[in-house]
Amino acid sequence: MNVIIEQSKKQALDIDILKAHLRIEHDHEDEYLKSIIDMSTEILESNIEKPILKKKYRYVCYCSEFTSVWRIPIPVREVREILSAQKLQRHKKGKPEYVKYSVEMNYDTTMLITNWSACPLEIRYSAGITSKPSKIPKALQFAILQIAKNIYECSEENVLESKYIKHIIDANRTLTVN
Repeated sequence: MNVIIEQSKKQALDIDILKAHLRIEHDHEDEYLKSIIDMSTEILESNIEKPILKKKYRYVCYCSEFTSVWRIPIPVREVREILSAQKLQRHKKGKPEYVKYSVEMNYDTTMLITNWSACPLEIRYSAGITSKPSKIPKALQFAILQIAKNIYECSEENVLESKYIKHIIDANRTLTVN
């Protein structure tokens, strides 16, 4: 089970940029437009298969035929940092018992390597292309704008089928920004 435990309160796109793009001059739809920005960002993240703005995750790994207990693949791409790895069963004194580990990064997969052989294991980590909205690549900002425009206008056209958006999504499945 992989759960987001903390994410930036910032939006991936400034509302004024979206309003200018949609040629909106009033303020009475601002909350609605903010929710559209959030939806558009989520749609894009699911298509490029990684978070855009940095998020912290809690991943609980259970033993299975798919997971080696010594090499545990982290289920999100663009892992920035492993924060902790601990046994889910508490120590006798009720304190968490942390596990020693190392990290191996291959292409776009991050592996946590440990000699702890019992499950379940809780891994906390952060992932995302960047933590600053101003550092989001322009192509991704454009994709968010186009998806938001499509949602706002309730257009029949599927914006994800656009050749430009397909190109941006394909190119950013492997993009890393520091």
